[in-house]
Amino acid sequence: MKKSLIALAVLASTGAAMAQSSVTLYGRIDASVGKEETGVGAAKTSKTQMFDNNFTTSRWGMRGTEDLGGGLKASFQFESEIKPTTGASTGFNRASWVGLSGGFGGVKAGKTDSVYKDIFDSGVANSLFDSEFTPYKIAYTGVSNYISRPNNQIRYDSPNFSGLTAGVTYGFEDSTVAAGTPQTTALSLRYRTGPMDFGFANQKQDYKPATPLVAGTPGDRTYNVFSASYNFGMAKVSAQFQNAKQSGGGKDTEYNLGVAVPLGAFELSAGYANGTAKNNAGATTGKGKAYAFGATYTLSKRTRLYGGYLTGDVKNAAGTKTADRTMYAVGVRHDF
Repeated sequence: MKKSLIALAVLASTGAAMAQSSVTLYGRIDASVGKEETGVGAAKTSKTQMFDNNFTTSRWGMRGTEDLGGGLKASFQFESEIKPTTGASTGFNRASWVGLSGGFGGVKAGKTDSVYKDIFDSGVANSLFDSEFTPYKIAYTGVSNYISRPNNQIRYDSPNFSGLTAGVTYGFEDSTVAAGTPQTTALSLRYRTGPMDFGFANQKQDYKPATPLVAGTPGDRTYNVFSASYNFGMAKVSAQFQNAKQSGGGKDTEYNLGVAVPLGAFELSAGYANGTAKNNAGATTGKGKAYAFGATYTLSKRTRLYGGYLTGDVKNAAGTKTADRTMYAVGVRHDF
């Protein structure tokens, strides 16, 4: 009897050890000082200030996994944006999801990145390090930006087939939001091997007739993006081409080019973006262009200094400036 009890105790402790789990607290803080000029004509303003999140978004979060055995894992993540200049922190607006992963791939439910965002970001990865200095933030005009983290979302990522992966996200419509959150569907296909990274994605944002739209809401939107990057060793390049259209009228054609050059602890980067907006009749309604230069200096695996310069404008069909922006700043980013 004693031997049986001992055997059962050993078996129970072994099973508990096999079901391993972990929870990690992590974060990132980014603050900088510089100057920004915006507007045109009499509306032009200039301000020297401290900035939040110029190089990357400050955040803190928790993530964890549990090994369920047989190759199956459960996981979760909560992530909140932080404003270092004030200490303010929103709810878990960047991530809030639970999921399962295994040989079938991975499924997440909650608020997480759209698979479209993955492909979009890869196309500007080397254009001022995909930061607030990245030129597309001025040059892409006309149709509003895509929803990067839809609420009420289910995301599936396929297994890796010799570098080829696919993904799909579906965000349920949410009419409880003032203007309605659209039903969002995104598909992606990506190939990564060695120094190469190529991807294509499509995202549709469909406002159902039942959703009450506020005045000025353009309605359904469709986005397509192709991104490519290559690491040559002495330099890393990235390129992105995107078109966007909305049912309320308007179609954009946009592209962004970037290069990053590592030089020991330094990394230099430059980027250029261009966008053209047209109406349903095909007439040009606006043109945007911008360029930027910047550098980072690695102090440690967790801390980097950075500096950046961004300038660009948007003009209407008559060639008159409707928007103008110039910004430069130096700062520090620390991970924990």
